[in-house]
Amino acid sequence: MKTTSDILIIDVETTGVDHLKHACIEIGALLLDRDLNPIQEFSTYIAPWPGAEIQPEAMAVNGISLEELERAPSIAEVVERFDCIFQPGARRLFISGWNVWFDVGFLKVLYSKAERPWPFRSRMLDMQSIVTFHSQIAPQSQAETVKRFLCEEQSHRALGDVQQVAKLLKLFANKFDSTPL
Repeated sequence: MKTTSDILIIDVETTGVDHLKHACIEIGALLLDRDLNPIQEFSTYIAPWPGAEIQPEAMAVNGISLEELERAPSIAEVVERFDCIFQPGARRLFISGWNVWFDVGFLKVLYSKAERPWPFRSRMLDMQSIVTFHSQIAPQSQAETVKRFLCEEQSHRALGDVQQVAKLLKLFANKFDSTPL
């Protein structure tokens, strides 16, 4: 399957589920070409913004310690590196991920806090929706889907999760190639 644009798969690890109250503390991204081959990976911790709420439950899921975040780069540094690597304002990209709107909400906050304009158009490809549509099963968690279709455990880390989404995307793209919509 060939896509009309490159695809940037993103995943964030956060201190909670509300992008207005909680901080994005890790981002992983994987750029795929139009043939769904990997071009570039990116992964980094991010120092939480001052005043961000931190839920112990969220930290237990992602396994990131506050001590690790003490050495993390600032939001401005991360957004600058992300832009430099992926150049989202200069190319047409689909943003993809598992429940991608969650990740986009946190990514928009990062851009806002870095005082940079949002460089993406509204083109999104949600892997959770694709799996649900194609397999005609009730929406599942990423962990359940990864186990069912890839026979792997979900990593619960940003880069590992985007790599698994890329595998799912390739798997389902091949199914769509042979299945009429």
